[in-house]
Amino acid sequence: MEHPEEYRNRAEEFVCELTEEFYMNRAGLKDSLNASEIYMNYRDLFEKETVLQLLQPVRSLRHNDSPETSGRMLYLAAFAADGFMDMAVRELTDRIVSSETQAVVEFENRKLPFRMTPVVLANEPNARAREQLEARRQEVLSELNPLREERIACLHSLAGDLGYGNYRSLYADIKGLDLDVLADKMEQFLDETDSVYTHNMEKAASTYLDMPLSDVSRHDISYLFRGVEFDRMFPGTNLVTSLEATVSGMGLGRESYPNIHIDIEIREGKSPRAFCAPLRVPDKIMLVLMPHGGYDDYHTILHEAGHAWHYGSVLPEQEFEYKYLGDNSVTESYAFLFQYLAINENWLSEYTQGPRLEEYMRFSTLQKLYMLRRYAAKLLYELKLHAGDDISVMPGEYSSLLSDALKISHPGVYYLDDLDDGFYAAQYLRAWIFEGQLRDFLVQRFGERAYAYPETGEVLKELFSRGQEFTVEELAGRLGLASLDLDPLYEEIDNNLRI
Repeated sequence: MEHPEEYRNRAEEFVCELTEEFYMNRAGLKDSLNASEIYMNYRDLFEKETVLQLLQPVRSLRHNDSPETSGRMLYLAAFAADGFMDMAVRELTDRIVSSETQAVVEFENRKLPFRMTPVVLANEPNARAREQLEARRQEVLSELNPLREERIACLHSLAGDLGYGNYRSLYADIKGLDLDVLADKMEQFLDETDSVYTHNMEKAASTYLDMPLSDVSRHDISYLFRGVEFDRMFPGTNLVTSLEATVSGMGLGRESYPNIHIDIEIREGKSPRAFCAPLRVPDKIMLVLMPHGGYDDYHTILHEAGHAWHYGSVLPEQEFEYKYLGDNSVTESYAFLFQYLAINENWLSEYTQGPRLEEYMRFSTLQKLYMLRRYAAKLLYELKLHAGDDISVMPGEYSSLLSDALKISHPGVYYLDDLDDGFYAAQYLRAWIFEGQLRDFLVQRFGERAYAYPETGEVLKELFSRGQEFTVEELAGRLGLASLDLDPLYEEIDNNLRI
C-alpha cells in the first residue's frame, strides 16, 4: 500500500468525483450514471491486498492505540472495504441505476418516467388508479430483480474474499455495529408500540383513505401520508423562507453559509427522493429537492438542511476520515433533528398556517412511528438476507416481516429494491434514537423553543464542526447521555399518539 497520506489524498479525490457523478444523475442533470469509470480510475485504492492490509488491525483496534488513531484507521478500513465491494459490482450498479433513470411506464394514456411514479402515487386520490400504476411500477421492478439478485450474490461472495463468514459479520465489524443489541431493542420497540400504532393506523386509513386498514397496501401509504388535508398549513411559497428563518434564529443564517446551495427546480429525470450532496466538505454543499407539495416538502427540506449545515460547518482542517467517512448515523441524527422541528408545536405555530395543528401533530407523529417500525422490520429482514440464507425465500421473508410490522400488504417484489448497502437501515435507526436524545438534551437546556436561540446554534456548530469524528454512542457519552436510549422516542409517541 502507498503511504497513508497519499492514500488519503487520493481517497478524498475519489469521494468528491463519485459524489459529483451521483449528484449530476440524481439532480436530473445527466440521464446516465458512469460511476464505473471513476472506480476504474481509482482502482488502486480498492485492490484486494490493500483492503486486507487496512482490515488487518480492525479486529484489535478497540484494544490498541489511542481512540483517535483507532477511529481514523477503522473509518479508512471501512471505506476501503466498501470501495472494494462497490468496485466489484460497479457495472451492475450502473446498469440498474441507468435503467431506472430511463424507464417509463404507461399510465392513463401517457408515458411517465419511472422515477416520477412515487410522486404521482402520493398525489393520486383514486385507489383504483394507484393500484394500476403500482402494477406498472412492479413490472419494472420485476425486470430489474435478476440484476439485483446477481449484484447481491456478488456482494455476499465478496465478504468471503475479505475473510468474513458472511456480509453481516463484515459490516458489523467495519461499521462498529452491534447488530444483535440493536435488533433486540427494535423487536422490543415493535412489541411496545404495536397497539398504539395499530389503533392510530386504523383511524388514519378510515379518515384519509376511506378504507379499512386490512385493505391498505404499500402503494396506498404514500397517498395516506401525503396529507393533502394539511396543504394549506404548508404553502409552497414559504418553503425556503421558513428554512432560512429557522436557521437564522439559531445564528446559522444563509449569509454565513455561502457554501450551501439549494436546488428546488423541477426537472424531468430528477430523483423525487431529496438528497444532500457534499461535493467538497465544507466548501460546496448541494441541497437538492423536487417539491411535490404539502408538509412533506417542509420535512424534506429541513432534513436535508440538517445534512447540509452539518457538512457546511465542518472545520476545513478536519481530517479526511472525519469529513467524509465515519458513522453516518451522526449526520442522519442532525438531519432528523432539523426535520422534526416540523412536529414541534411552537415551530408549527410560528411557521405554518391554519387551524388543524393538533390533528397534524398526531398525523405527523404517526408517520414517524410508521417509518421507525418500517426500518425496524427492514433491519430484521436484512439480518436474514445478509446471513447468507437461501435468497429464493427472501421475497416471502420481506413481505411477511414488513406486512406484520406495518399491518398493510407489502409485496415481495420490493425485497431487493427496498434495500441500502452496508446495513444503512441500522444507521438510520441509531440516528432516530440519538436524535430523540439530542432533542431532549437541547429542550432541557434551552426549552421547547430551543430552535429559536443562537445558543442552540453554538452547541450545534460545535458538534457539526467535528464532522463524524465520533459515533452516536460516543456523542451521547460526551453529552452525559446513555447509549441508544429509546425513552425520549417512547415519550414523544405517548404524548402525541396516546389512545
